[in-house]
Amino acid sequence: MAHVSVPRVTNPVRRTLQWLQIFVPARTAVRTVEVAPPSSSDEASWVFLTATFICLCVLYTLAFQLHLPVGSAGDRRTASPPLPFLVLFRDLPGKEQRIFRVMQEGLQEGLRMRGKDGEWPSVDTLAALDIPPFAIDVLDKSGLTWTQHRDGPLVEYLGTPARGTDTPAFLIFIQEPGPNGSEQFVPSVVDEEHQLLPDGKLLHVTYWKHAPGSVRRGSTSDPALEGWLQIRITNPFQELEQR
Repeated sequence: MAHVSVPRVTNPVRRTLQWLQIFVPARTAVRTVEVAPPSSSDEASWVFLTATFICLCVLYTLAFQLHLPVGSAGDRRTASPPLPFLVLFRDLPGKEQRIFRVMQEGLQEGLRMRGKDGEWPSVDTLAALDIPPFAIDVLDKSGLTWTQHRDGPLVEYLGTPARGTDTPAFLIFIQEPGPNGSEQFVPSVVDEEHQLLPDGKLLHVTYWKHAPGSVRRGSTSDPALEGWLQIRITNPFQELEQR
């Protein structure tokens, strides 16, 4: 055991203090730091930067989802109709898909006759040539009655279902070139809404469906305003991106 030398002190109090100085470590000095709150301007700046960062993250996420490639997990969202008056062909029931297909077939025959004769054929003419959907088909259970309406440059072929059925009404809506001419022909413009006449004029052709029992007789200038749903095979915005 090490020997500790303690000075000889006669005063008991001073002797005790000397012993304490040897065996008790000195007290560590306490440092006082004053923490000042940030100024109101600095705090507002941080709030603004945080809100901006959150907004950028949200915008980036939305942009990423809107531009997902076809076949990805978010394809169902991007392929959905972007407008309330649109319905995609793939979302139609099987019976309505068949009607849409024969409407396209009948339009091509009518378009050929329009280019040849300069007039759109009547429903009776098309039916006499056994052109669907205007001709009677024993296998067709839709029971649609087709009529033709014309109002200036607008031509319609309207298929009205029989009363008491759940079959929708269908419409082939054709917009002829106006008196001031037609749209300028561009090869990429000929799509599912544009058809080219032999003389180079463009027609605007669309297909529509409507719930049964509430279809107004006669021609219409804008089917969407009367509750019709336009049938398309592709999303129009995806079609524009592919051009």
